[in-house]
Amino acid sequence: MSKGSRPRRRKSRLGTMLVVFVLGLFTIDFLLFAQRAATLKPDPATQGDAIVALTGGSGLRIAEGVKLVSEGRGGHLLISGVHPDVTMADLIALAGGDPAVWDCCVTIGHAAETTLGNADETAAWAYENGYRDLILVTSDYHMARSLLVLQDAMPDITLEPWPVRTVIDPSHLFTDFRSLKGVFLEWAKWRVTTLE
Repeated sequence: MSKGSRPRRRKSRLGTMLVVFVLGLFTIDFLLFAQRAATLKPDPATQGDAIVALTGGSGLRIAEGVKLVSEGRGGHLLISGVHPDVTMADLIALAGGDPAVWDCCVTIGHAAETTLGNADETAAWAYENGYRDLILVTSDYHMARSLLVLQDAMPDITLEPWPVRTVIDPSHLFTDFRSLKGVFLEWAKWRVTTLE
């Protein structure tokens, strides 16, 4: 055995140990993110000037936003990120709720295609209407990044989180591949956002 092969083996082992260590840190970070999302619950005392629901979650987020307006938790609802071809009638059919609430108190935003777009659309709406305190309705696993991105777009407006459990369930990572994939992708986006 040549003398030069020992240092090479040592470097190789150190490199492998470093990779395993970093992967372990990422795994722990991901699992903690998923656990926080799985245990995130809305505060029943939450009130706001208005409510914003981000589209997605098979209409469950929208239905929750309409319900919150019906309960008097906020005076108006913005549904942000609605596809331009989707009408109010389509949304009512999808999410249900009191037709009177839809008539008086719902604004449909068609401009946003991403969470960054949601932030811009929501900020423009909130400032135009003078809202200072918004209830943010989105999926539990999407809440952490949504709060970061929306707060960055409107730092002087208070955001009250109202997480909703949707089709991607952070408590079923190991029994539902769709949930594992959805939460993992959201964790990666959240982690990138925190580093920007």
